[in-house]
Amino acid sequence: MSVTIKDVASEAKVATSTVSRVLANSPKISAETAKRVRKAIADLNYHPNHTARSLASQLTKTIGLVMPSSAHVSFQNPFFPEVIRGISTEAHKKNYGLYLTTSQTDEEVFEEVQRMVQEKRVDAIILLFSLERPACTLLARTRLSVCFARQTCCHEPKRRLVCK
Repeated sequence: MSVTIKDVASEAKVATSTVSRVLANSPKISAETAKRVRKAIADLNYHPNHTARSLASQLTKTIGLVMPSSAHVSFQNPFFPEVIRGISTEAHKKNYGLYLTTSQTDEEVFEEVQRMVQEKRVDAIILLFSLERPACTLLARTRLSVCFARQTCCHEPKRRLVCK
């Protein structure tokens, strides 16, 4: 069974909220208490549960990366691997993960983008292709940050979607 925040709190003889504040580097916690909590974290080999943190923060810390439906051909183009490497490097610096999706058809791209949005799988989406598809209209209705690697969306002239 994995170690929980309650286990850490018990070991450090503090409240779970104190452990949470230490993990968030809150200045409200004394250096002595923070040291005791960090020792308990290390001793127990505690790692925060990403899913639980996502539920509490309403953030997935994940960026959706959508390849064109011709992804099998795209990977032969040196542009795409280089862009993905750059995005991955910058995402890693900010503790974000990537959710890469490819498909065989434009319909499959739309279905996957729809799942990403409706199921709140990602905090932002980067599209590595020009979008004149139904997915553009769907994305225009969301509060997600959307970045088009090549151009803005043509279907939604009232709301241009660009990198934020």
